[in-house]
Amino acid sequence: MSDEEDYSAEEGRPMVIEVKTTKRPSSRTQGQRSSRTPRTPKTQRSQHNDDEDDYSDDYDEDEDYDEEEMANEAPRTSRITHRPKNGRKKVNTTPPDRLLKTSTKKASKFLDQGKVDKGIQEYVKCIAYSRMVHGAVDWRLARSYADLAEAYLDHKSYAAQADYHADNGKAILLNSPPTITTETEKANVYTVLFRLYHTKGRALTALKKFPEAEQVLTKADKFLADLFKMSCVTQDECDEMEIDISHAKAKLYWKQKKHALASSQYDKLLDQMEAHYGKDSMELVPVYQENGQLEQSKGRHANHDKAIEMYLQAHSIAGANYREDNLVTMDTALSLARAYSQTGREEAEGVAEKYLNECLAICQTCHGTNHKKTLEVMDELARLLIRVDRQEEALSILRSSLPGKCEAYGDYSEQVSDTYKLIASVHLSGGGTEKAIRAYQKCHNIECLVLGKNSKKTKDSERTIEILMASPGLSNKFSLSKTEELKKRPKFNSIVNRSKPMTGT
Repeated sequence: MSDEEDYSAEEGRPMVIEVKTTKRPSSRTQGQRSSRTPRTPKTQRSQHNDDEDDYSDDYDEDEDYDEEEMANEAPRTSRITHRPKNGRKKVNTTPPDRLLKTSTKKASKFLDQGKVDKGIQEYVKCIAYSRMVHGAVDWRLARSYADLAEAYLDHKSYAAQADYHADNGKAILLNSPPTITTETEKANVYTVLFRLYHTKGRALTALKKFPEAEQVLTKADKFLADLFKMSCVTQDECDEMEIDISHAKAKLYWKQKKHALASSQYDKLLDQMEAHYGKDSMELVPVYQENGQLEQSKGRHANHDKAIEMYLQAHSIAGANYREDNLVTMDTALSLARAYSQTGREEAEGVAEKYLNECLAICQTCHGTNHKKTLEVMDELARLLIRVDRQEEALSILRSSLPGKCEAYGDYSEQVSDTYKLIASVHLSGGGTEKAIRAYQKCHNIECLVLGKNSKKTKDSERTIEILMASPGLSNKFSLSKTEELKKRPKFNSIVNRSKPMTGT
C-alpha cells in the first residue's frame, strides 16, 4: 500500500483507541464527561521532497497543529486531557511514518519562525521515528542525523553537538552493508554523505581542529565530484553544493590565518555565486561582508581599499533590494563607516560620519532610541567626533545615550561605567579637570559594584582619580567617601611609649 493510500479512512485525524486499565473510583459518571469540540482540519503539503518516498505526501494537519495555536483556539473546558477517566485513557496510535512526516514539517516551520529549540526537538524526534520506520542502517536515518547536525551548527552555533551527530550519521552509511539498487538511491546516499562531511568540516573549523577539518572537507569535495557525474542530479543542485564547500574552505583558510589562500578562495566563491544567483542577489551580501572583514584582519598588511570596495558592493546590493530603513542596509552602512574610519585618512572621516548618521537614523526607525544596536552606533559616532576634535557634539551624544543604557543594561552595568569613563576623558582633554574627576568617580563606583575592587579596570580608574586629585587645590573641592577617609588615616600602633616604668604601690 502506497503512502497516498495509507489510512485514507482516517484522513485528518490520528487513530485513537480506548485501552481498559484498572478501574478507579470516580465521582463523575460516563455521561458527565466533557466532550472536545471537533476542529476542521486544513490540507497542506510538506516542502521536503528529496526523493520519491520522502515527506512530500499529504500529512495529517491535526498532528501538525501547533500546541500554542491549539491552546489559543480551544477553550480550557474542551481540551483533551490524558488523565485516566473511569479507568480508561486515550492512546495516540498514529503510525511512526506519519509522525516522521509531521515532525519534519514542524521542524522546518519552527526554524523558519525562529523557534530554534522547538525545531531541534522535532529533529530529535525525527531520528527516533526514522529508526522505527527505516531501520538502524538506512541512509534516511543518516539524513535525519544530518538535519539535526546542521540545525545545531547553523542555528545554535553548537559545533561539538554538530560534530557528534555528523559522526553518528557517517557511521550508519560507512558501516552498513551496501543495499543501493538504483542511481537515484546512490545519489541520495552521496548527497547525505556530502552534507555530513560538510557539516563536520565546518564544526571542526569552529573547534579549531584545522588539519582534521581540511581532511573532512576534501572528502566532501570528492563526493561532490561523484555527484557531478550522475545524470539524476541537476546542475543547480551541484552548483549549490559547490558554493557550500567553497565557502567552508574560505572560512577554514581564514581561521588558519592563511590570508592569501582565503582571499583567492573568497574571490572564487563570489564568482560562483554571481554565476548561480546573479550579481544583485542578496545571497552575495554576507559573503562580501566576510571578504571585507578578512581584508581588515590582516593587521598592518590590511588592504583597506579592497575592504571598502567589498563593503560598498554589499551596501549597494542591500540598497537595491531593500528600502533605506532596513536592518540589512544598516549593517552594511555600519561596516562601511568602520572601514573608512580604519584608513586613518582625514577625508575618510567625513564619509564615515555620513554612513554612521545613516545607520543611526535606520536604527532609531527600526529599533527605537533605547535599543542596544542604536546605543552601539551612538558610541561609534561619539568616538569618531572625538577623533576629529568635536568634543561638544560627542559629549552631547554620550550624555543622551546614558538614559537608554541605564534602561537597556541597568544603572549599574559595565556599559554605563564605560560611558562615564569616555565622558571623563573628553572633559580631561578639554581641560575640565573637575568635571573629569566627577565622571571618573561615577565610573569607579559602578566598576566597584559590577567588576569588584580588584578588577584591572577598577584599579586603573582609582589610580587615575588619585593622580588628578593630587593637583593643588582640587582635593579640598571633593568630599571623600568613608572608605577614602579611612585610607588616609595613619596606621594604628598598639605599642604605647612610656617615659617611666610603672612602680608598684
